[in-house]
Amino acid sequence: MPSVVEVIGPHAYTLAKYGVLPSDDVKAAVEKLRIKAPHLAALLEEVSRL
Repeated sequence: MPSVVEVIGPHAYTLAKYGVLPSDDVKAAVEKLRIKAPHLAALLEEVSRL
């Protein structure tokens, strides 16, 4: 599974306020985001499939 920074580039650093590190793998980041920002979880999940 790729890391968040590999999928969305430098934008990954903006997810730190939700507890997501740029080095987190996408699956772990989606799980973290589902709690605080489900809309971003869905977006990251969709973008990672491209």
